[in-house]
Amino acid sequence: MTPTIVHIITTIDLGGAEKQLLTLVECQKRLGAEVEVLYLKGRPALIKDFNDMGINVATSFSTLNFLQQALALRKRAKTKGVLFHAHLPRSELLCALALKKASFVVTRHNSERFFPKAPKAISRVLSRFVLGKAFACISISQAVSDYLENIKEINKSTKLFVIHYGLKQVIPKKRIENRISNKTRRIGTVARLVPQKNIPLLLNALQLLKTQGEFDLQLSIAGDGYLHKKLRLMTENLHIDELVTWTGKISKVETFYDGIELFVLTSNYEGFGLVLLEAMSFGVPVVARRISAIPEVLGQSHPGLIESDCPLELAAKITELLSNSNARQKCLAYQSEQLLNFSIEKTQHAHGFVYDQMLKENA
Repeated sequence: MTPTIVHIITTIDLGGAEKQLLTLVECQKRLGAEVEVLYLKGRPALIKDFNDMGINVATSFSTLNFLQQALALRKRAKTKGVLFHAHLPRSELLCALALKKASFVVTRHNSERFFPKAPKAISRVLSRFVLGKAFACISISQAVSDYLENIKEINKSTKLFVIHYGLKQVIPKKRIENRISNKTRRIGTVARLVPQKNIPLLLNALQLLKTQGEFDLQLSIAGDGYLHKKLRLMTENLHIDELVTWTGKISKVETFYDGIELFVLTSNYEGFGLVLLEAMSFGVPVVARRISAIPEVLGQSHPGLIESDCPLELAAKITELLSNSNARQKCLAYQSEQLLNFSIEKTQHAHGFVYDQMLKENA
């Protein structure tokens, strides 16, 4: 009997974990699995996308408090032939409290403490409790796996698997090179407006580029967050506010990537960085920092990697890839090869191995 895979996730908003789940369940269903998605709270921004794929999304849990959710999940687990997969901390904790030991797997999507706002000791206890109940922990990158071990939020006995995110299409979109006669060039980033993403680094580099005056730049920033007002004030103080467009959260990424010539990610750390795969798949050269999981995704020899958080280095790399067509083509060729490592079928095959191991041990 083929089990129904029930993915439990905190939200189905427009985050990287949520978008990757959308891609994963589409592949699982296409390959013959029965799949269900259960979300716990928030605005279900992706519900239509799931439904259009024929994926059943359980909405009832989002109307319940945490205790009610635990009781409802315990009842759901009495159905035979169900396999549970938890994503993000609230969902992991819910499964740990409601389900039997080793009857579910979890995926860690971020290089962050399990409970970032709590004292380290409490976060560590909760993380170890959850992973002690789970059959296995899937990390989306080696960087996440190393982080868990370094901060001691994982038990030595925990089965740990590294499974990278994947894309449905790994052949980059062909683009027409910019033939605009004037000097305006368009760059962009997709990021939550929070300290992790280090948007000030990008803004400071933009100010340097404006001063250098080699070409006119337009920067599009897609995303939202509590630093929005502070960052807009920063652009005014740097006298670059006329160069920056704030698009907010975007659901149609195609239009965004089609409108830029260079993608820049200035994060201080990334669990994976799905936007890196997105940019590469749309044939956009990438500039990013050699830090955390970023070189794991882009490749250690990616031509767009910078070594520091220095605005001068970032500005120089942006200039190189916008003004030097040979450097640009080298970057795009490298990205085409790198993308082949990240097919969603490869990702699903690795998940299937973990599921099979759990089913065998629980038989």
